[in-house]
Amino acid sequence: MDLLSESSSENRILTARHISAEKTLPETNNAVNTTLLCYSYSIQPDFGSYLAAIQPYACVFWSCGALVLLAVCALYLLTVRSASRFWREGINNVAVVVAVYPVVTAAALVAIIIPRSLILCEAIAQEVVMIAMYHYFCTLIAECGGIDMLVRRAGSAEHRMETRTLPCCCWPCCVIPKPRVEKQSLDWIRSLTLQMSVIQGVIYVIILILWAEDMMLLIEATKYIQVFIAASILSGMWGIIMTVRLAESMGLRPKARFLALQLVLLIVKLQCGVARALPGVFNLPCIMSLHPFVFVNFVQNCITILQMLLLSIWAWRLYSVPPGKVVDKVQHSVVSIVEDISGVFDVRAVKNGIDNKSFKENI
Repeated sequence: MDLLSESSSENRILTARHISAEKTLPETNNAVNTTLLCYSYSIQPDFGSYLAAIQPYACVFWSCGALVLLAVCALYLLTVRSASRFWREGINNVAVVVAVYPVVTAAALVAIIIPRSLILCEAIAQEVVMIAMYHYFCTLIAECGGIDMLVRRAGSAEHRMETRTLPCCCWPCCVIPKPRVEKQSLDWIRSLTLQMSVIQGVIYVIILILWAEDMMLLIEATKYIQVFIAASILSGMWGIIMTVRLAESMGLRPKARFLALQLVLLIVKLQCGVARALPGVFNLPCIMSLHPFVFVNFVQNCITILQMLLLSIWAWRLYSVPPGKVVDKVQHSVVSIVEDISGVFDVRAVKNGIDNKSFKENI
């Protein structure tokens, strides 16, 4: 057969003589192909590959996430409306504190829809929490009547700053002096709280630059960056906890509102870090043709959305009631003295009545 003499107007398929054209090749194992394809994907796949992997369930997940986001936004508006009746002076700070729930929910939903935006969404969520922590500190100061009123009340009652709190109380030989409640010490605590949003913002700008340059470079640098992140967060939380202890000594009850905000920090920081470490610690299988890193983060963001819904409901209940009023120590002491004096008078009257009664009986 002369191949050169054949007409080239028709497409022909040439096969070896030992292969019959009538027989088809056996199909390879689809499960093996799926696993190889899953692990050949990047840990941040493109939108087309990601959509093809979750195509039967994409609309369900995205629709449910959007409905939860609308519910969280509605709860945010209700919370701000209810809080405006009780926190008239610090309503702007309360609005920023409560805004952390819809923002974190929106960031988690975007990360579910577009996997490559995961690091950007995490940076936004964690920076919003840092800003909310500072505004929570401002809310506590406003609830105590301002810095001048707080210093005056604490000075009359001889209160001191409780410095041996978490995380500094974890050291066995930690001996930190307890300064008096003065404007200088409160400004120092304000700086500790404010540095979280500033330093975390700078750190996440560096993280985004490394991520844009090379993902593997970011993974290698993460273990060094986490040291600065932990130092910034722990020092800021130390300042806020000292302020909460001071507010409690003045008669306020801010611990529940602080816990509602602290849980958001644990979710976006600790829970996210654990989810990111799971694929490296355990040998996880491919599910829905997704890389284990992508699937774990998908599940983690779904859980985060549900958690934000529950925390939004709790925050709405917390800010829908008036805050605890500052207890006036002088009034309480005056009332206790009056009660003691009246009790003495009553005892004397009873004693005189008994003595008179016994005297009359003897007569």
